[in-house]
Amino acid sequence: MPTFEYSYLSLAFAQIGQEQIEQASDSYKKLDGISPLGASMAAAGLADLDIYEGRFNDAIKILDQAAKNDLAAKSADSAADKFAALAYIQLMKGQRAQAVAMAQKALTCSKARKIRFLAARTFVEGGELDKAQTLATELGSEILAEPQVYGKIIEGQILLKKGNKAEAIKRLVEANNVLNTWIGHFDLGRAYVEAGAFAGATSEFDQCITRRGEVLALFLDEVPTFGYLPAVYYYQGRADEGLDAKAATKAYTKFISIQGKGEGGEFLQDANKRLAKLGGK
Repeated sequence: MPTFEYSYLSLAFAQIGQEQIEQASDSYKKLDGISPLGASMAAAGLADLDIYEGRFNDAIKILDQAAKNDLAAKSADSAADKFAALAYIQLMKGQRAQAVAMAQKALTCSKARKIRFLAARTFVEGGELDKAQTLATELGSEILAEPQVYGKIIEGQILLKKGNKAEAIKRLVEANNVLNTWIGHFDLGRAYVEAGAFAGATSEFDQCITRRGEVLALFLDEVPTFGYLPAVYYYQGRADEGLDAKAATKAYTKFISIQGKGEGGEFLQDANKRLAKLGGK
């Protein structure tokens, strides 16, 4: 492992954990000139911070160029990570067709488990349920527990997309019982929101917030994914609306304070509308 590059990455992660976003950005920037690996890592980190703060257009510019550089350097797995992040951004912007296209690019570069999982999540949100099911079946047929759980999570999302909320929740609970993942709790919370089971949803999102350190690198591979965290506060607000207006106001305010630093996407627009209705703005 190239110790020099990863020392800066570890520092940035520690700073993010302490909500020192500006300092983390500086740490990522120091990576850029060290080596080609450092430049790729820096791009992923800086884009992740932009995603976290809702600066989606800035993140797209960084990731587009970084993916090209990775491909030129024959670092297909790194390029796949960039395309997967681009797919997530497009989903947040409500541009589902573009998100599906980016997910397909990620799969072209890599068939790693996490890439298949993230691509499948994008396919679900983009309405490509057959493609998502194919990947879920592949993951579910593997020997290890981790890909099997990813398969169950995708199946739960597909069921939710089809309107079968009870079965979706059942499948996601099964997944979490096998392997206790942050993303599994997040998706279960979303399912509870859709089903109107708000107490269950807040319990899941509380866990996600308590375990937010895991979002630094969801797949334990040093690839930054902190940009996934703000959505928890949005969905926490959705859940709290059914239970406690004051708590919902607090959750939406937190979400907007993070994502409002940039242009944001569909969630930011909706959170502002919901907060206004609650009398919080």
